[in-house]
Amino acid sequence: CVQETGTWGTGIPCKLHPSSALYSLGYAPDYIVYHELVMTTKEYMQCVTTVDPHWLAEMGPMFFSVKEPGNRALRREIEAKERKEMEAQIQDSIRRKTELVNKQNNEEEDANSIRQRISTSVVVPGRSNTPLRTPKIHY
Repeated sequence: CVQETGTWGTGIPCKLHPSSALYSLGYAPDYIVYHELVMTTKEYMQCVTTVDPHWLAEMGPMFFSVKEPGNRALRREIEAKERKEMEAQIQDSIRRKTELVNKQNNEEEDANSIRQRISTSVVVPGRSNTPLRTPKIHY
């Protein structure tokens, strides 16, 4: 569905008419010029074409001007978006590092338990820590 748009002069919400070629794009262009408004249950724009904002500033400088990206609000919005992306990357990096540390700790614990099972004491005769022999059973 195409996003709702407002007219420049009045701010009345209107939409692209479903018969318009731009409607089938699936998205609303940033700047459009229309020839007529049709009022049904909703207000629709007909005879619509997409335009470059620089064209509007060139052809009608008394009505339009192009603001360059030096705009403070735009700059703050871009910085906030970049900050949010960096925070997400940091959180993802922290999550991956903790997963790696946990994995290494688990592997180390598994290796230690395997070593403990494998390492058996060698019994040498004549030593004091030699375990008692199992008694012989006489029948």
